[in-house]
Amino acid sequence: DMGAIFRLLSKHGISQMRIATAAGLGQNRVSLISRDKQVVTTLTLLARIADGLRMPDHARISLGIAPRQAARRSAVPEATPGDEAAELLRQISSARYVDASVIQVLQGETDAIRMLDRRLGAPAVAVKLEAHIAQVQASLRHSLSPQRREHLAQILADAAALAGWQAIDMGRLPAAWTHFELATAAAREARNDALLAFAAGEQAYVLLDLGQPAHALEKVQAVHAHARDAIPAQLRCWLYAAEAEMAAAARQQDDCRAALDLAAHEISRPQAVVLPYLALDTAHLARWRGNCLIQFGDTATISDLTTALAGMDGTFTRAEAGLRCDLAAALHATGERNEARQHLKRATELAQLTGSARQRRRITTLAQRIGTAA
Repeated sequence: DMGAIFRLLSKHGISQMRIATAAGLGQNRVSLISRDKQVVTTLTLLARIADGLRMPDHARISLGIAPRQAARRSAVPEATPGDEAAELLRQISSARYVDASVIQVLQGETDAIRMLDRRLGAPAVAVKLEAHIAQVQASLRHSLSPQRREHLAQILADAAALAGWQAIDMGRLPAAWTHFELATAAAREARNDALLAFAAGEQAYVLLDLGQPAHALEKVQAVHAHARDAIPAQLRCWLYAAEAEMAAAARQQDDCRAALDLAAHEISRPQAVVLPYLALDTAHLARWRGNCLIQFGDTATISDLTTALAGMDGTFTRAEAGLRCDLAAALHATGERNEARQHLKRATELAQLTGSARQRRRITTLAQRIGTAA
């Protein structure tokens, strides 16, 4: 009786949104299950809920799902101390072969996964990225060269931050937080201020999706204050834009507009450094501005959003879904509901293509508003 479990969680202060986020479900579906309007019957969905709620093994067994601990124990045979020492020596010896060419290949793999993520969405490459992170971690853990460790730590920070964003997009917020913790720790070892600020700034989005916009805003501001003088202008622009988004969610319109103005100032500076993990230009900033200001009913952002759509690189499939969702909201606010529905329809197609749970939640909420108004 999953409805009873959801009601018990709600009784103890766990919101339906948090349940939905953890289990990778829509909030509406959680509501239906909680009210016994829907029944969970498939093992696939039971397993997803059990994983998301971190059910203990005895609870998983009662649902007919394999226990996690038993699966892990059966998969790995018990090793003797001698075997373990030999394996450690093998891994240390293997790490010696990680030279400049291997490091270049590892960074290239991160960049390739990032490109696939933008086009195809997180579910298409999440497993590949997890394996890549594990490989880089193993090389870093057993490397003896301080210089190689810095290079490997930089790759790890980049890849883990990407995995964190993917987890946010798939609605797996606890996993996202863990990935960002790994990314910030690796960036510190790499002594890379830009990557550290980027990963820490992205982590604020976990707080935002947990319904804590004020804390998210506070975190971004703290990151920016700490790193402002040590990072390139493009990253300062990104942090100001993120700050504007958090301020918009916290309903602080003046702070939102001030941050957007500062972001526009930073993007106008010459960009001397190329950051592969950061895609931000005037078109992307226009999209960001529209996303923020439409939350205050500012329909003048239609111009920003239309400009952004015209200038957007077609490889940013997930970003286009969000942009069209924002444009639909703005057009709906001006009464242009037919055009709003067209953009929302295309946003739905793109969100389904990329498997973006985050965008699907936004689309569902907006579709309900437009449908009700119609």
